Amino acid sequence: MRWIAAHFDLAEIADLTPDIWYAYADARLESGIMPVTLNGELLELQQFLRFLEDQGHSVCPRTRLVGPLDEGDHLPRDVPADQLRKLFAEIQSQATSFHRGRQRAGRMDLAWFLLMLHSGLRTCEVRSLRFADLDLANRRVRIEQSKGLRDRMVYVSATTVAALQGYFEVRGPKEALPEQVFIYAHKPLSRFYCGERLHTYGRRCGIDITPHQLRHSCATLLLNAGAPVLTVQTLLGHKWVDTTLGYARLYDGTVAANYYGAMTVVERRMALPEDARAEPPSTGQLLALVDSLHEGTLNETQAETIRQLRAGSWPWQNEKALYRMLRFQPSRIDAS
Repeated sequence: MRWIAAHFDLAEIADLTPDIWYAYADARLESGIMPVTLNGELLELQQFLRFLEDQGHSVCPRTRLVGPLDEGDHLPRDVPADQLRKLFAEIQSQATSFHRGRQRAGRMDLAWFLLMLHSGLRTCEVRSLRFADLDLANRRVRIEQSKGLRDRMVYVSATTVAALQGYFEVRGPKEALPEQVFIYAHKPLSRFYCGERLHTYGRRCGIDITPHQLRHSCATLLLNAGAPVLTVQTLLGHKWVDTTLGYARLYDGTVAANYYGAMTVVERRMALPEDARAEPPSTGQLLALVDSLHEGTLNETQAETIRQLRAGSWPWQNEKALYRMLRFQPSRIDAS
């Protein structure tokens, strides 16, 4: 609004038209502002105009209909595998500390870290997780009323189960503590706890990471390990598969392996019939062909032999002998 006041004379708020917004957008883009930032400013402006309209002021209706800029494709924010290994080792080191307080914190951190990395849980889902939601015997966890008010069942790895059991040994009695699985100072985790702990571990090993990046990494690791995208979609609780694809990226090695594997199948299916016939048919096979013609029960291979005969592309030396065997059944050959 300060920029508009410095460049345009507005007698009233209704004079704020789309042309003024586009001029502002051009100036901001020239200064190096990213489209995503500009879209956020547009949203705030339109919300402000909506508020003024609710208060009885006249606004330009076309300004409220201005659409956001194309932000382009965003690269998934996963963490490289080597950095995940360093982070895992750092958390595991604290989980095995001789100091009881640090050991307890490390065991809890290791448990929720693996739930996010191996099962794709959100921070809010970790914080609200209850003992009633756990089914460790079958290695699964029930997530209730998560984002979008959707329930889902997620599965956990053997490493995650072991980490949870190790945390339960130092957590304290369930009866005397809150029903949430993860607690700090006898209270459920705050919304900032996981992020602050990851920042602490990351600073120790030179890695900048956020909790939500673990969810991106979960999708990337599963897809590159061969998990179907619909399986990953169900595990993460996404409504649309495009959201899942936006969370993960295929490594170049995975793309190459998938291509060469698929192309091997394509080449085998596209091979010429002669390529598949390494040896000429035996006398028994020729007699079986005659019998099948007589009875009208040709299989696919025999039918292909007849087609080659009709096309003059029969590759073997005993073509004349076969014709002599079939000379008494020309109608069968024509029908085939």
